Amino acid sequence: MSQAKYVAFGFLGVALLAAPPVLALNGAEVLKKMDAAEYSAKDTDATVKLVMTDKGGARSERKMQMFQKGMKQRLVRFLEPADVKGIAFLDEGDDKMYLYLPALHKVRRIAGHVKNENFAGTDFAFQDLQAGEFSERVDAKSLKEDDAHYIVEAVPRPGTDSKYGKLILHIRKSDFLFDKIEFFDESQTLWKLFTRDDFRPVGKYTQSYRVLMKDLKAEHSTEMTVLDLKVDVGLKDSFFSQRQLKK
Repeated sequence: MSQAKYVAFGFLGVALLAAPPVLALNGAEVLKKMDAAEYSAKDTDATVKLVMTDKGGARSERKMQMFQKGMKQRLVRFLEPADVKGIAFLDEGDDKMYLYLPALHKVRRIAGHVKNENFAGTDFAFQDLQAGEFSERVDAKSLKEDDAHYIVEAVPRPGTDSKYGKLILHIRKSDFLFDKIEFFDESQTLWKLFTRDDFRPVGKYTQSYRVLMKDLKAEHSTEMTVLDLKVDVGLKDSFFSQRQLKK
């Protein structure tokens, strides 16, 4: 993500059911429709299990809660185990991101150069957690299709802060949710692979219940499985605050 702010992508992916087919789109238009699909719910509250696996096969588990409102606000908090409980991440929008470390009882703003670092030992960089519209942060360079997907190659816009050179997004024609993103480094070598599956209906939306991020260089992966999900719960803007981050 030579950009630093796109994997803000809805992460788990929530789209309205029965999205109508659209023809003759270009890459930029596909990305805009993906944004609309990813953030179609007013807000979400998800409890998820993370399983991290290193190159030797050793596994560790964590649990966290993720809150999202619209396209701009996100709060992520670890629930267990004890050594990470309370560590939290906040995206207020407008490139304002914060990290709370309970051991230090301190909230610190995440500087641009830190956004490429991984969040609490997972394979997700801070930039991957950032909320916002993909279509505003990358430029679509090409568009291909197969029977089930739009395949968009995109590059970060000039001036963004990231170590990704390009991305290739595989976006489902049925609902404009992505099910795979390939992340390349600045030398155009495949670096990370992000996949989503187990899509299920949740009320009037479609939701992915399993995501997997693989760091191919580090031979490390993080799998995220939804344990509980609520949509359109009525989260207030005031919930996404530095004060809430400490709770």
